Amino acid sequence: MLISGLTLRAARVEAGISMRGMARRIGISYSHLSNVERGDRAATPAVVEAYRRALADKGQVVDTGREDVQRCEMSELLRGAGLLGAVPVLTAVETVRAGLHDAVSVRSRAEWWRQAIADYGASHYLTPPTGLLRDLLTDAALLEKHLAENLAADRQGLLLSAGYLAGVTALTWSNLGERRLARRWWHTAIDAADQSEDPAVQVWVRAWAVMNGPNIGRRSSEILALAQERLGERLAPDSGSCALLGGLAQTQADLGDPAAVTTLQRLAELTERVPGEIAADRGSLFGWPEVRLRYAESYVHTARRDTVAAYAAQDRALELYGTDLPRDRAKMLLHRARCLVVDGDITGGATYATDVLDNLDATVRFESVDASARAVLAVVPPHGRKLAAVCTLRGLLAAT
Repeated sequence: MLISGLTLRAARVEAGISMRGMARRIGISYSHLSNVERGDRAATPAVVEAYRRALADKGQVVDTGREDVQRCEMSELLRGAGLLGAVPVLTAVETVRAGLHDAVSVRSRAEWWRQAIADYGASHYLTPPTGLLRDLLTDAALLEKHLAENLAADRQGLLLSAGYLAGVTALTWSNLGERRLARRWWHTAIDAADQSEDPAVQVWVRAWAVMNGPNIGRRSSEILALAQERLGERLAPDSGSCALLGGLAQTQADLGDPAAVTTLQRLAELTERVPGEIAADRGSLFGWPEVRLRYAESYVHTARRDTVAAYAAQDRALELYGTDLPRDRAKMLLHRARCLVVDGDITGGATYATDVLDNLDATVRFESVDASARAVLAVVPPHGRKLAAVCTLRGLLAAT
């Protein structure tokens, strides 16, 4: 049985090898491999054998048997029906555990769910999205059951957790490129947050929906309206309020609104008031470290083509980024590539962006990263669109 290009791509991605990295490993041109993985060329026995040898070094197996081919292709489709098939079994297991917990614990269900949400916030950047999604959907089913039991003492706390849980789930669907599902989960998150009557979750959910908006195809006017739903209220010095101002500033910059600079100033002032434990929380969705302010500054100044201010924000951010946030660091580097193009170095900017994508582990290259790379292409002037470096970047994005 012939192996499809989709199967080869799934195995390569799972091994964490970029397409250019594979081309270098096996001595076959990037463009040829791109055509094979898209299905425009047949995966010949020579190509399959080259992949098999390269992937064996990473512990991956490519076989020609039907069962193994289907298993590889299923890994590509795990985010759909294959994933959902596991949820009922896992939910049943969690229901048993939850029943035992109710019998032995002095904590209320709402208290237990608050801890679970904190754990999800901490694991969002570190856990592969398919694995995270499995856990999120399992817990969503269990939380739905708890809400259906309608215990008045716990209901508001459970609705609060439902808002956060649905928001993290929406972000995870977005990371997998499932825009429609992400948008629907954001609707659920906003409804749950509003029913909870808790201002903090209402702001947090809207903030991340605004930040996530461009990655799931929301119109800028729609994102702006969503941000403004909570701007008339006093903003607390917490991660949700800071994220809301950051998302608003980025949207204003995308719309060409000079108010983006004023919003950045408000964000900087609010960031200074954030409590120490929130400022020190680098890896959680519920933290607001300085580097997130610098990211917002870089985004806004890059979009406004103020490259001097953008480079300054990027320099500071790159001092702060560690190895624990490779995805956000990659997006920052892609801002720099965009600035290079704006400053007239079209080949340099496109090459810089290509190198960022090539050197990024496939396990953390999600839709938001590709969106930042597409923004580099968007500022290439007409006379530069046929340059070799630009065509290479365009082909790299088309292949994914």
